[in-house]
Amino acid sequence: MRRIVRLGLFDAAYHRNRTTAAALSAAGAVLRDVHLPVLETIGDRLAPSRDAAALLAMAWRFALGEMRLAPRAGAAIVWAQDLLFGYPGHWDILGWAPLARRLGRRVLFDPLVTLTETFIEDRRLVAPGTLRARLIRWLDRLALRAADVILADTPQQAASWAALAGVPLSRFVVLPVGADERLFDPARRVQAVRRGDDPDCLRVLFYGTYSPLHGAETIVEAVHRLERSSERLAVVMIGSGQCEAAVRARAAEAGLRTITFIRWVPERELPNWIAWADVVLGIFGATAKAGRVVPNKVYQAMAMASAIVTRDSPALRWLADGEDIALLVPPADADALAAALRTLRLPARRAVLAQAARARFEAVASDRARASRLRPLLDSSRPETGGA
Repeated sequence: MRRIVRLGLFDAAYHRNRTTAAALSAAGAVLRDVHLPVLETIGDRLAPSRDAAALLAMAWRFALGEMRLAPRAGAAIVWAQDLLFGYPGHWDILGWAPLARRLGRRVLFDPLVTLTETFIEDRRLVAPGTLRARLIRWLDRLALRAADVILADTPQQAASWAALAGVPLSRFVVLPVGADERLFDPARRVQAVRRGDDPDCLRVLFYGTYSPLHGAETIVEAVHRLERSSERLAVVMIGSGQCEAAVRARAAEAGLRTITFIRWVPERELPNWIAWADVVLGIFGATAKAGRVVPNKVYQAMAMASAIVTRDSPALRWLADGEDIALLVPPADADALAAALRTLRLPARRAVLAQAARARFEAVASDRARASRLRPLLDSSRPETGGA
């Protein structure tokens, strides 16, 4: 059994870190964590992009955290065969990869997203071409080049990161994000009780961080069109984030009556909301990143056998592989989204999509399926290409 240490200040509670650990365990790896919960205690992780003082404060917290980890890290690195740096792990891999490589340990990196995607391309918090943007790209390249193996959630992400860092695609393993199968269980849909609900009212759910990738403003515009045509629906939008204020303001300006905004709910409650919904919405943003990723909520809805509407993208088509697992609409197209929701008024149509989504989840995104993708990695001592 392969011995793997997850090392650093990564966010242990984050879904990608949990699902990757579940897939590694299912593949037969033995995992040990050497971790300090520094990132879990930072509220606004975007602050450093806007304020130099916040950047210095975060860097200081990171430095202190790594120093506190040092006494425990040595013995763990000696025990391990591989070191895994999870999300967000740029700081961790840059600090620990040189020692790991000196001791002959393989370095695995599971970044989920790059800093360039987050701060420059998607959220547009840092202007391209500026000194800060060049620094961000430089950190991305260093971190990606420090890894022997990089886990990417889609082939499109792998290709993008390979071009950014100048590393070969042979260094990448594509591992879908998946879902926490203990939480997102299709049995929840069967158990859901909907007393007093209007059977003719289409229940629609969105949840997320309101980043540009999500395209939540497109949802509001689609609901506006549906309300004007007297469609009966109930829309719940859960979350908070960068574009939330603008989305709420547009809903208020349009006088929308069918949307209920909820600031946030604990993750353990999300399956109940998915079970309530007739339709779960994915992402609708027009950013480059939105075309390369499949978001958590799509995997979670697939796991629970839900009918899904999301934007068409190369990444989603890769995941679907020709199966009809969701209604796909062009990015930022409110008319197309409204039309898709009208189509899904038919329970039979929803049932076909839901069954196909669940079957595809089991085939490619379940713990069992993702473990099968990782076994060749765990059976090899080192990849064909070493670190840069």
